[in-house]
Amino acid sequence: MKEYKAVLLDFGNVIINIDPELTLKAFAEISGKPIDRIRQKITESQLFRRYETGLFEDEEFREIVRQTIGFPFSEHEVDKAWNSLFLNVPHERINLLLDIRSKYPLYLLSNTNNIHIEYCNRYFQKQFGIKTVASLFDKAFYSYEIGLWKPDEDIYKEVLKDIKMQPEEVLFIDDNELNIASAQSMGFQTIHHNPETRDLTDYFDL
Repeated sequence: MKEYKAVLLDFGNVIINIDPELTLKAFAEISGKPIDRIRQKITESQLFRRYETGLFEDEEFREIVRQTIGFPFSEHEVDKAWNSLFLNVPHERINLLLDIRSKYPLYLLSNTNNIHIEYCNRYFQKQFGIKTVASLFDKAFYSYEIGLWKPDEDIYKEVLKDIKMQPEEVLFIDDNELNIASAQSMGFQTIHHNPETRDLTDYFDL
């Protein structure tokens, strides 16, 4: 790997451990509908991408969940199920982020949404005394705020324009193979992270 000048990280299953299947299970348990049917409906509706590129506000999202799954979820039920994919963040990863940032500009690039970020901000405040996820980085790029989505090249171009760097100067770590392939084709230095076999701390000796 060439010497890089900045580090760009994905969020889910790179920094915070997640299990998206838990969200499907939660909706299934509340509604009494088969999990495979819920997975199919959510996939066909492109619910994740639409919400995470900022196409609708939180309350609109909750109503679309009700319509998509066909069940009168309360606001609390939608949010609780939607956030149930989040597991934990080992403390050593927080220490690593602080170490990286002391030596390199550090950025976050996540396909995400407002409900998830609000939940994670509360989690980081409670667990680590860190006010927001974004405060750990020089800048956090959230798909729902910029209206772009990985693995589309435009989101990487937006990041590069903002941080004023060339792709080969940036190390990008993500657990999604398509996201990595897209960034790599543009010239980024990349690591395809497998959260089942590696930890973010394995890649740095600071």
